[in-house]
This record gives sequence, C-alpha cells and structure tokens, in this order.
Amino acid sequence: MAYSTAVIFTFPLQNFPSLEIATRSIATVMSNNCGKRTTWLQNRSVISSFLVFLLALVGVATMESLDKVVSLMGGLLGCPLAFIFPPLIHNKIDPNISAGRKRENWIIVGLGFCAMVVATMTTLATW
Repeated sequence: MAYSTAVIFTFPLQNFPSLEIATRSIATVMSNNCGKRTTWLQNRSVISSFLVFLLALVGVATMESLDKVVSLMGGLLGCPLAFIFPPLIHNKIDPNISAGRKRENWIIVGLGFCAMVVATMTTLATW
C-alpha cells in the first residue's frame, strides 16, 4: 500500500521531464507533417494526457506482472541511463580527453550495452 501511495504522489515528478521532451518532439513532428490543421492536437495538455492515458493502459494490462515490467524497464532504460549515456556524453563534451580515457569510456559503453541485453533477455525469458 505504501509503495502504491508513493508511486501515485511521485508520478507527476517522475514523468515531467520525459513528458516535456515527448510533447515538444511530437508537437514539432505534427506541425511539420500535418501543418496548422491539427493545432489542438499539438497542445501540450492533449499530448501529455494521451501519453499518461497510454501509460495507464500499459499499467492495467500488465498489472499481474508488475515486477517483470519494472525489471524490463530497468533493463531497457536503466542500464543505458547509468552505463551508456554518461561515458558517451563525457567523450563528447571533453575536448582534452586522452585516448586511454576514451577507450575506457567505450569499454564501459560496451559493458553497459551487454548488461542491458542480458537484463532484458533474462526478464523476457522468465516472463
């Protein structure tokens, strides 16, 4: 019960960054492809409401296997956020990085990718 309460109250905080990125991207794509005909669909509130509704549908559909969904999300999204993106960003923003350090960063990226594949495959195999 406490976990469910915590998820309900932290849901807006958890989803704000991703909803901002998604709504801007979707609105830009829609304005480039559809033009001014769909301005009401490009509204941030409409797009974010649709995305939250979609998340609710996924939650209801996978209610019986929530542990596996959380594990799958951790494998698909957590590993890249923790192990793949930081070394790639470090390689990109530091112009004075040594060749050895770049190599180490690429090794970490490779290990992070392997961890992502193993975690995802393990979750899918036990589903």
